[in-house]
Amino acid sequence: MKLGRTGLTVGLALSVLAAGCNSGNPAGSDEGKGTKTLKELGKDEKASIKVVYYDKNAFFNQYGNLFSAKYPNIEVQVVETHDISGPGKDMKKEFQKLIDEEKPDVLVFHSPDLFKEWANDGKLYKLDEVIRQDKFDTENIVPSVMELIKSKGDGNIYGLAPYFYSQALFYNKDLFEQYGVPLPKNKMSWEEVLQLAQRFPKDGQGDKRIYGFARNSADWSVYGSENKALHYYLMRQIGATSGMSDIDPDKGVTLQTEGWKHALSLAAAALKSGAVYTGQTGEMPASANSEEERLKQDLFVTGKIAMTIESPYMIGNILQAKEKLKDVAPVNWDVVTVPVDPKNPDASSSFDVSEIFAVNANSSSPRAAWELVKYVNSDEMARLLSKTENFGFLSRTAYVKERDGRSLEPFYMLYMSDSGLMNGDEKIPPEFHDPYGEMAGIEIQAVIDGKKSVDEALRTIQAKGQEIYIRAKQAQEAEGRKSG
Repeated sequence: MKLGRTGLTVGLALSVLAAGCNSGNPAGSDEGKGTKTLKELGKDEKASIKVVYYDKNAFFNQYGNLFSAKYPNIEVQVVETHDISGPGKDMKKEFQKLIDEEKPDVLVFHSPDLFKEWANDGKLYKLDEVIRQDKFDTENIVPSVMELIKSKGDGNIYGLAPYFYSQALFYNKDLFEQYGVPLPKNKMSWEEVLQLAQRFPKDGQGDKRIYGFARNSADWSVYGSENKALHYYLMRQIGATSGMSDIDPDKGVTLQTEGWKHALSLAAAALKSGAVYTGQTGEMPASANSEEERLKQDLFVTGKIAMTIESPYMIGNILQAKEKLKDVAPVNWDVVTVPVDPKNPDASSSFDVSEIFAVNANSSSPRAAWELVKYVNSDEMARLLSKTENFGFLSRTAYVKERDGRSLEPFYMLYMSDSGLMNGDEKIPPEFHDPYGEMAGIEIQAVIDGKKSVDEALRTIQAKGQEIYIRAKQAQEAEGRKSG
């Protein structure tokens, strides 16, 4: 299954896809013994299990068909969850209702924090003992993935994740060498990254114009030159690196801090310098009618940007461009880690997992459920999935070592930050983000133009942002009453 940007967004939005409805100890086990009682299935012993997943076809295409071929004696049914979200719906309540009715055996979490909640409430099997019993290999799973899983289970293993998602700082080695700029390093701060960006020339015209940095290679196709939201998202990304979030789901906008003052100052200075690409060089490009046109609109692929922060998706673009764009010189690329907080240099707000498979503590077929969880996360499954194109990385280290001769370690060198922009994000009305981002970007532009101080802009963003948040919340609640 190929997970593009839209697919990932849908996956993150369904962050309530976890389960277990009744707390207590796992059926058939003593407290603290976890899955010791999970004896292996007999060769001809039949079992039937239910799996909670957002879409039946997606599950079978990705995992189910392979599992069924391996274990024909285990019947797998999928409980779909794509209908539990929508305007005015409380996804957690809808999902709880679904679990009460369907009683699934295998649970799939799209939110590490929700996974933690269910694990700590005793609603999931603790898998440590059965992992030892079956000699299941976790040593060759990316350490940062296992560390994330254990951190959410108070040091224990309550689930396993076949994929992880991350970003890295891509850079164009030829541009750095051409202009005598030192190459990027792992664990740089935002100040260091933006200082490097400002060492590139800013006087080129048309096709000769290059930029030191772009926040994201696809931003131009999303926002365009008239929308200043890119300014805001740069500030927000800088803040997230230090573990800050400007939105509290319960309180609204929370920008009146020294940390956000620093993030806005840094973003505005970099934008004012001309080193950061903002899409203000002309009209928004027309929609691509072919894969070649789409690739030509990617400024990193075409050698116009020295650095950009991207997901593994960028590697696919680079390799496709090398094959399909005969009139464009292939970019000589490499990667280092995303910018970090110097006070916490081993953590990243861009590292995450979006599918954690776990066994419901109330499963009537826990051994069969574990067989599915185990197989989905096995080396055999990873080997098969490695032949398909995916948005994320497989968690098995054997399949994430290098690509196109480049080490991929910067993607998984850092651990997941305890604070992240997605914490509680499902509670924020979707209608809030666009008007808030554009308004904030306009205020940052006022700082760039010298029309407002940083303090004045922050006060305006806080006040106007809170108004936008309250209106969005009221609309959401009204829709909920209407549909309820």
